[in-house]
Amino acid sequence: MKIIIVGAGLGGLSAAVCFSTHGHVVHVLESRRTLSPQGSGINIRPGAARIMHSWGLREDLEAISEETPSVLLRSMYSGNVTMRSVLVDASEHPDWGTDRQQVIALLYKRACEAGAKITFGATVTDVQESPAKAYVSLGSSVRLEADLVIAADGIRSKIRHIILSDVQASTDPILSETTFYGIKLNVEDLFDRDESGRLIDQVNINCWAGEDGFVVTRYNSKLQSIGGLFGIKSQTDQKGMWDENGDIEYVRNFFAGSCSELKAMLRLAKTCDRWKLAEMPNLPRWTSRQGRLILLGDSAHAMHPNAAQGFSQIVEDIGVLDYLISTEDDASMRMSAITDTWQAVRKPRVERIKEYAKWNTNLFLGEPLLFENKGQDRQTNDLKSLKQIQPVMNAKFNTSKFVKWTLDYDAVGEVRKRG
Repeated sequence: MKIIIVGAGLGGLSAAVCFSTHGHVVHVLESRRTLSPQGSGINIRPGAARIMHSWGLREDLEAISEETPSVLLRSMYSGNVTMRSVLVDASEHPDWGTDRQQVIALLYKRACEAGAKITFGATVTDVQESPAKAYVSLGSSVRLEADLVIAADGIRSKIRHIILSDVQASTDPILSETTFYGIKLNVEDLFDRDESGRLIDQVNINCWAGEDGFVVTRYNSKLQSIGGLFGIKSQTDQKGMWDENGDIEYVRNFFAGSCSELKAMLRLAKTCDRWKLAEMPNLPRWTSRQGRLILLGDSAHAMHPNAAQGFSQIVEDIGVLDYLISTEDDASMRMSAITDTWQAVRKPRVERIKEYAKWNTNLFLGEPLLFENKGQDRQTNDLKSLKQIQPVMNAKFNTSKFVKWTLDYDAVGEVRKRG
């Protein structure tokens, strides 16, 4: 099949790797002149790792990723651990933590090697479909034809409004009052500083919770870097979803009362980017009426980052779509049925995890038990083996059954069970 992908971000390049590797003719169109400079830490949860490994990326990911041993919830003010959750035996597949720019560079390289054509500076002005084909217009003079068009053009997708032009309800993102300010430091800048110990003495996800603000940090020993996302609940002058114009002095002042580790990071940081926390409403569908134009990733289901599941759900989307296409002798003539099944399978899981991510945001922004200084650092682990736990989608968010469902999920296997 011939597949056109609009957008060369994490979702678009992941789709390019998958479909090119499996023999499809893939053309990626990216409006930027280069790959996105946006960078922060990301997780590749076990369900997504399972799929990416099937694309031949296991060794590549091992080289740039750390496995996630646990999640530490800390007081933003004292740095003390208020909750330590060590979940073992969640899955036979790793729970990777890595760097966004590293993953984009890897996916770009592998997509090109697999034969995908990637065109930069290509602005899509329209998409259309007929029962037999899909079409992409670049200005008034260029019209490309494909069997399937995948819109991976992000939360501000222009294609979404074309695909869902008949939908009466809003299809615009829901902006929160929280802005993330991202910084990344080389670990050598933090060595020999007494106040930095709890930043680099482990590779856990550290969530430093406070009132109207929180921070997520993670040290990557393989990349010798540490990333920090400083969340502040306030209004800004920001026009778009992301830019490189964060005011580092404003962030320093906001977190002036935080613990020494966070203040050390901010003293060393020279600049920061910023992005608005936002999510998509639950759209009525992710596909066009004839099924040849589909929304992928943030264009369909952008979520808050505080479940560390956004990218992983995109990978699951791709894995399921790839499987459904592979089961058809002539998939190009069955696109409507394929994409209908695809969204019917994927929407319930994604929408449940999206709800969970927002719940975590609210928890980090003001749950008293997380940021009150109760005295001593909590050293004991809440060691929980999930090996025998049965995953339950509709269990409460803070239960082992729900966590197991989020992590150890075989998206493609679930489709196979349907027959």
